[in-house]
Amino acid sequence: MSERIQKAKRRYTIELFASMGLYLVVLFAALTVAKTQEPGVLLTALALAPLAPLCIACFSFFRFYRDMDEMQKRVSADAAAITLVIGIMTAITLGFLKRFGVFDFEDDMIWFGPLLIVVWGFLRFLMGGRDC
Repeated sequence: MSERIQKAKRRYTIELFASMGLYLVVLFAALTVAKTQEPGVLLTALALAPLAPLCIACFSFFRFYRDMDEMQKRVSADAAAITLVIGIMTAITLGFLKRFGVFDFEDDMIWFGPLLIVVWGFLRFLMGGRDC
């Protein structure tokens, strides 16, 4: 792995962990403050506040993706395609289970994004994305 890619990997790792730490802080702070708020603009802002650190993580990933070599880009894209299919099938399955009354999900979609990120990371690792 070239020095340029190693440097990009270090920067990405630092930015990712920092943004995820910030995400946890913002999420728990927003949940705590939201308990005392009436519906309105402030509650809407609190509900959307955790998205800001996630956007930072996304920008960090796309910058890192731009610095990957062609093989790692291919591994990442293939893992993303498989994750998309898994995500669609999971969403349809959960929808049917809820619609037919098998399960009554509360807050089911709040964990769907992190689940897809974990699935993508696992698939990427299995498909040979160990270098990045």
